[in-house]
Amino acid sequence: MDNLTHGLLGLALGALRRPEAPAGSPLTPTDKAVLLGSVLAAELPDLDTLLPAANSVDHALRAHRGLSHALAFAPVVALAATGLALLVFRRARFLPVYVSSLLALAVAHLLPDLWTGWGTRLLLPFSDQRLTLDWTMVVDPLVTLPLLVGAGVAWRRRTHWRRALLVGLACSAAYVGLRGVLQATLTSRVREAWPSAERVQVFPAWLSLTTWRYVVVLPSEYVAGTVSPGEPPLEERRLARPAPEVLTAAMRAVPTVHEALAWARFPVVSSAPGEGGRTSVRIGDLRYHLHGEPTLTFVLEVESDLSVSEARLERGGSARELIERWRTVKEIPSP
Repeated sequence: MDNLTHGLLGLALGALRRPEAPAGSPLTPTDKAVLLGSVLAAELPDLDTLLPAANSVDHALRAHRGLSHALAFAPVVALAATGLALLVFRRARFLPVYVSSLLALAVAHLLPDLWTGWGTRLLLPFSDQRLTLDWTMVVDPLVTLPLLVGAGVAWRRRTHWRRALLVGLACSAAYVGLRGVLQATLTSRVREAWPSAERVQVFPAWLSLTTWRYVVVLPSEYVAGTVSPGEPPLEERRLARPAPEVLTAAMRAVPTVHEALAWARFPVVSSAPGEGGRTSVRIGDLRYHLHGEPTLTFVLEVESDLSVSEARLERGGSARELIERWRTVKEIPSP
């Protein structure tokens, strides 16, 4: 998730301490440290975006959501958040702050990253696999808005700040739970439409609650489309599954190429020769598609010595262009 949502979730979780405290009662140093430690723990893992990387693709796929996002490393991150909070509030007690920081790290950062479509490597260093629940996009205003409103009310009505934060947390959690139920329901519907499919996956669509994207894996091709409650799955495009010979074994072994292929769960792969023996490799993923056309594609320029001279992420156009493409197809009457 985005950093604003992580921080607001951490703040709301910090309000869980001493729910029996009378409204308007003064906060103890430990109460204040718990709030600060929870917010810090919810934000600290994303400091890995500052780590150096060979190129933007390696940064997006290796540096970010690495060890700082792993369950095995969580006690260390929580300890760092606790230490910073105790430096500010020196009279606070260690254990409540550490427990709250650990809870906030798990529930306000690791779990939200898990329910996004991008996924996260929770099991590092034991497994490099990206895990995901595919419930929301990385940025979902309907997750953030209840938390933001709760924080605003807590700031204005400080005697009831704890209740305001917890109500916002409950509303946000209910929305995410609804999306999880909806995804499971729509996945079953797509499976019923494609009983012979090797695999079926339903993904969140950009800024939409009811319309979801799906990908069906058949022996030789992908079927991409959308599905909504109360409507049958709409097939939008079929694409051939990439043949193994599209990339040589040596090309697949290039670290950046290997990372991009590991990231793409439904890869759309192509390569084309360039000047001076260079090969341009394009690796997209149909889980990010707009009417069957991938909108996220890693473009890698690989030299003849198998070094990567350029690597970039193409998003299928600007936000305005993507919205216009979506509207254009929506306005075309169905046959």
